[in-house]
Amino acid sequence: MPSGASIRGIVEQDRKIKNLARQFPERFAIAQFLETEIETEESRRRAPRKTGALASSIRTEGPEINGRSIKTAVTAGGPDAPYAIYVHENLFAHHPVGQAKFIESTLNESAPYMLRRIAARFYQTDW
Repeated sequence: MPSGASIRGIVEQDRKIKNLARQFPERFAIAQFLETEIETEESRRRAPRKTGALASSIRTEGPEINGRSIKTAVTAGGPDAPYAIYVHENLFAHHPVGQAKFIESTLNESAPYMLRRIAARFYQTDW
């Protein structure tokens, strides 16, 4: 039976990563942006394709540093694809290429690993 040591280790590791973000917010924000770019690319790959405008409208926004908060986002839509939210949310539409929830599914799948991915990039990037 596994001990609780590994869970405590993960909690401690997450605490250390969050402290790094507080100490070096700009550097951490860049690492977060670069990891969000990966999610943006995967969202584009999953986006339904009829004309290509929807996939082309998917962008990474940020980083936005506000106190202890660093935010990045994956967005879609705009003038070239004003229907993005409808396509994203419509679970009943048939898409020969792509899927509904093309952004949400990508982010949900990566969420458990994102903090550690950002930390790895924080350490690996040649600043």
